[in-house]
Amino acid sequence: MIDYTNIESPGLLINPKIVQANIEWVFSQVGNNPARLRPHIKTHKTREVNQMLLAAGITKFKAATIAEAELLALDEAPDVLLSMQPTGTTLTRFLELKNKYPKTSFACLLDDNQTAHALNDVSINQRVYVDLNMGMNRTGIKPEDSVPLINLIEQLPNLNLVGLHAYDGHIRDINLEDRKKHIEQDFQSFYALLPQVRNNLELVVGGTPSFLVHHKNPNYVCSPGTFVFFDTGYAKLYPENSLKLAVQVIGRVISIPTNHTISMDVGHKSVAPENGIDNRLQFIDHPDWKLLSQSEEHGIVEVGDSSSIQIGDIIRMYPYHICPTVALHQYLQIGDGSVWKVAARDRKITV
Repeated sequence: MIDYTNIESPGLLINPKIVQANIEWVFSQVGNNPARLRPHIKTHKTREVNQMLLAAGITKFKAATIAEAELLALDEAPDVLLSMQPTGTTLTRFLELKNKYPKTSFACLLDDNQTAHALNDVSINQRVYVDLNMGMNRTGIKPEDSVPLINLIEQLPNLNLVGLHAYDGHIRDINLEDRKKHIEQDFQSFYALLPQVRNNLELVVGGTPSFLVHHKNPNYVCSPGTFVFFDTGYAKLYPENSLKLAVQVIGRVISIPTNHTISMDVGHKSVAPENGIDNRLQFIDHPDWKLLSQSEEHGIVEVGDSSSIQIGDIIRMYPYHICPTVALHQYLQIGDGSVWKVAARDRKITV
């Protein structure tokens, strides 16, 4: 049993056993073959989860920031893909990272000719992946337009094309069959591209929602990230007996302003505010409670009858979107009183 009196609020309480079970479940879906996984660490940003993934046999990772990439290098992760096209100071820091951590092999994304030339000018045998736009329209080049860029990279002496990166974060249909059809439709140009490129390129595809489709293709290296902690936003996309929610948002009642509402110490500085107020938090012990509003440090909750509630009562919740929620906290709390530092929430570790 957890002694909640010693759990800080607002805060995040993590269950390491569930994290381990989530890692094992995802691993099992690719036949326990570590070559088929390149998990993204942008969700957890902790050294402890990196070590759990390494202990499971995973050797390839993806990171969104230089700090996340360095966090992996601190434990000598063999292979790290920066899921960003490096420009400006990010490019400078990327080169410093390579020099400081020679035991880790670093790669990055490219989707632009000019950036390819710039990276070539400052690199030696730099591993790169072409970033493909699969319909999300956030980054990448459309597969049907990518052959000239691929040919350019193959010709530049200091770049080494090792793979294609096809992220499809926009595909999150609730019905799995609809999700499969959506992927089939949006990946038509990707399928058409493959015969035009070398067949030994690593094909890094998908995130957590599309993992249930992509993991069945043995040619794909899957790149989920949210799976380690999971959240209520993605829970509706997965079978009941698969991934579990590993992180609780912990709050306390700090005021009882009316006979039907309470105020808790969980504002939008403690949980990601990007989603609608109606599904931002799921109350674990009181599923009928409703979050009415949030300010920076406060959350107003409709509870029906507040007469039995006391100041200081613990409120346990699951977040809709765990990734930006974790980034709001300096550390994750464990039931035994220890903590995991969210080390890569900082933009810089040393490099």
